[in-house]
Amino acid sequence: MTTQTPETSSVFADLAPTFGRLRASVKLILDSRPKAVAGARACAREFGFDKSIGWKLFQIGYATDFITALSAMPGARGWEIAFAKFEAAGVPAPKVAEAQWALSVFEKQLADRRIDRSMLSGMAAAVVDTDESRRQMLRLRKQASDAMAVIHGVHCAARVGGFLVMPSKTSGMADLAALTIVEGLERRRPGPPWPLYDPIHSYDAKGAGLAHATSGIGRGAREPIVDDLSSPKVLETEIGSREDRAGAFDFVGRSATRTEALTVSFAEHATAVGPLTKRGNETQCELSMPVTVPTSVAIFDLLIHRSIKRTGPVNAEMFASGVVSRQSRPARDSLRLGLEALVRTPTSLHIPEVSAGTSAAYAELCRRSADRFGFDRADFEVQRIVVPHPPVPCTLQMWWELAGS
Repeated sequence: MTTQTPETSSVFADLAPTFGRLRASVKLILDSRPKAVAGARACAREFGFDKSIGWKLFQIGYATDFITALSAMPGARGWEIAFAKFEAAGVPAPKVAEAQWALSVFEKQLADRRIDRSMLSGMAAAVVDTDESRRQMLRLRKQASDAMAVIHGVHCAARVGGFLVMPSKTSGMADLAALTIVEGLERRRPGPPWPLYDPIHSYDAKGAGLAHATSGIGRGAREPIVDDLSSPKVLETEIGSREDRAGAFDFVGRSATRTEALTVSFAEHATAVGPLTKRGNETQCELSMPVTVPTSVAIFDLLIHRSIKRTGPVNAEMFASGVVSRQSRPARDSLRLGLEALVRTPTSLHIPEVSAGTSAAYAELCRRSADRFGFDRADFEVQRIVVPHPPVPCTLQMWWELAGS
């Protein structure tokens, strides 16, 4: 089942009659070759299309649902190829002319509404859950991410975040270790320092900030940066301390003498940050990872100690930046973004989406963090989401229902 906003529904309702005429004219052409109705591949073979155009034309002609057909609209070059193939296949000229006329009317309607093909595909992909719509959304997200990298002048290959949640020495409470690795930082043009890392922070039920005493897991002078799991000799002129907040860092730029990619690891912990079971207004455990730098992929892990009970599965959401109170549903809904990623339980801490060095550094951060609290890495179950080309800025959040006390 798909849902549409009133505004989107209105747009589609307005486009439906015109697009319907285009679909009817395309179907009439495809019907001239009876074998084409058998499927997209057969359609491609009958008219000499490649697989991509064959699939798109088949969906326009035969898909039962308007949104799926709309999301399959070829670009200008695709239509040019399609009409040339129709003529070469001997389709009667009046049928080709009818489809060309219907396309021109539909394109004029799009132009009048200032909707380009990319926007149209995105609107359609956003309201239908198919393999093609997911591929289309990924393409659009990559385009948007690349544009943000150009606009802001910064980019990273990957951002990896993880939280180890474990029983505290304070009875009934949880301790927390927060890990972050930012891989392949680069500046694409000069600019001011860019927010990169903030220390552990939490919020009450009304969204007010609650600071916790934290300490780094590394041994360097600039904790929570973990020097030996970062690029060699990370300079203050590369990753600079933020003056207005202790433990916070900005990306300044890569040193001119550094030839390798700049990767930085952070790790810190806080004790007794929240209850392990339902207590008062606390019914959920919610943990978040901000994504502030345009990146090719964001990976977010929760490592939950196996002794911690929970009700139901671990869930994931993505929000536009901002503190969202879980008691303010209108605020949450207005900031919530589409998230196609599913929470998975990997069998190891290995991360295929990042370099071997970053994956190994992350596993070592997890091992050291567990050891710091007297646990073994195997004592934790891993829950993971992987989000390619996340919008920036945004926040990935994972949560679960606390068990009853």
